[in-house]
Amino acid sequence: MKYRIIILISLLLISVGTSAQKKNKELAYHLEVIKRHHDNSKSLNFLCRFYLNKGDFSKVVTYSEYMKNIGKKNNNQNLILFSSLYQGEAQMMSGREKVSKKNLLNAYDIAIYSKNDSALSIVYGALGQYSANIDTDYYRAIQWLFKGISLAREHNYQQQYALLLSKLASIYYLKRDIAGLKYAQESYDLGHEMNDPSIIYQGAINTAYMYFLLKQNDKATIYVMEAEKLIKENEFYDQANTYNLLGNLLSELKEYPQAMNYYKEAMNDKKSSPTASVVYAHIGYAKVLMAQNRYKEAIKILKQGLAISFARTNAVHRSAIYETISQCYEKLNQFDNALQYYKVFRYENDSVFNKDKERDLSELRFKYDTERQENQIKQGRIEVVQKEKRIQQQTFILIIIVIVLLLLYYLYRRKNRLYISIVKQNQEAIKRENDMQRHIEDLEQRCKAEVNSEKYAASSLSEEKSDELFRVLERTMREKKIYKDNMLTKEKVADLLGTNRTYLSRIINEQSNLSFTHYINSFRIEEAVRLLSDPDNDTPLKAISAELGFNSISTFYSLFQSSIGMTPSQYRRKVIEIKEKK
Repeated sequence: MKYRIIILISLLLISVGTSAQKKNKELAYHLEVIKRHHDNSKSLNFLCRFYLNKGDFSKVVTYSEYMKNIGKKNNNQNLILFSSLYQGEAQMMSGREKVSKKNLLNAYDIAIYSKNDSALSIVYGALGQYSANIDTDYYRAIQWLFKGISLAREHNYQQQYALLLSKLASIYYLKRDIAGLKYAQESYDLGHEMNDPSIIYQGAINTAYMYFLLKQNDKATIYVMEAEKLIKENEFYDQANTYNLLGNLLSELKEYPQAMNYYKEAMNDKKSSPTASVVYAHIGYAKVLMAQNRYKEAIKILKQGLAISFARTNAVHRSAIYETISQCYEKLNQFDNALQYYKVFRYENDSVFNKDKERDLSELRFKYDTERQENQIKQGRIEVVQKEKRIQQQTFILIIIVIVLLLLYYLYRRKNRLYISIVKQNQEAIKRENDMQRHIEDLEQRCKAEVNSEKYAASSLSEEKSDELFRVLERTMREKKIYKDNMLTKEKVADLLGTNRTYLSRIINEQSNLSFTHYINSFRIEEAVRLLSDPDNDTPLKAISAELGFNSISTFYSLFQSSIGMTPSQYRRKVIEIKEKK
């Protein structure tokens, strides 16, 4: 496991300081806007947030001052609120504690007065940082942060909620309290849910520190590597915080040269990293020197860190510096100096930790955890109800689909049986017709019928002559199959029968109740049924259509389906099915 961690960190070391700066198009856009319009509050707000995250606090103060002037000019309390907040945070990181607190309290008053809960939750977070960094009052810091967390959770400010959880976890690390792990992990998970690199970074680095506190260095390494990757990709500030943890991990493995390299990186990152991170790097570097019995060098480094702590008015890690200096003097047998620094350490430490504050904090944490569990239970119940509703809806839809499918299947089966019945009836009818035709031909051969060659008069027709003419027409249609002529007209048929088109139309209408066209097409369809009823007939439908006198296959399809109840292709398939079943 040791070598695995060393390899991972060594790979990460290669990338330290080598990544190229990314061009920020959004930053360039807002800078250009401010050049043209100094009072653009949207761009000013963006620039303040951007430079605050980047650690360029002087620019934050400059742009927030512009914002405050615009707010005062237009009596816009919201702009004054955020300008005070930005200034307070930047001044706090720069060590200007008095003016910082003034601005933060001003932002607090405006947020309370205007009932701006979103801004108030952010202000609570800033006040928590102030209590930790300036007053070294971790308990007060946690109280502020819990207030912000509760407010953000109540109004579903997800981003602010996740960031406040990260800050809370960092305070717990300063107290060496592993209870901060769940807050760091929750922030990390929320960052991934929102796909927010900044929140993922904060959650990852704080989770890594917590696992380091738990002596689970392999897990800490995984999270710190993700944090380092994000800080390089997005140019987040406070790289010293990441370097310090990498130094801690390597120091634990007694890889002192590499650990010292990381601590040096953190110590040199004074401009863009918070004072607490820089001071912490001095402690880490000094402890590596102590491990090599280089106590005088360690004292020198520690006193440099102490000077930075006082210069920037940041008391975080100050008590740890006093304790470590005392240990160095003890190792050098300079007991007077050791005792002197130990007394200061005890004073600083006792002011931070006491039983009353611990009890208050425990109650506060218990209240938060209870509310959190209740909310999780409520959320779980809501999810269960929603899941049950989805299941019910899906079940209902499934039932409907099954019913529809069964109905469609039933209709298909019924239609299929109907088609088969039609085909069988037609096949039987064709067979009977063929038998009857042969019988008629036999009778005609036995009987010598008198052929009446008399032409029908055009003036009038008796009923007997009308019947006879229709019989001749029928015989002509069936024997000579003149309906196959696609150019067949009334005139052609009338000439063939020796009459005129008017009487021909009258005879057809009286005898069949059909028009001439329908009468001709009925023979064509009848012949089509005859051809298609033969399962061995594989003549293409287009060829059959042309052979029977249809001028287009679409007309053939339309008339066939209208007469038979199914298309020619369906009829042919059913004929083949019947044959295969026999």
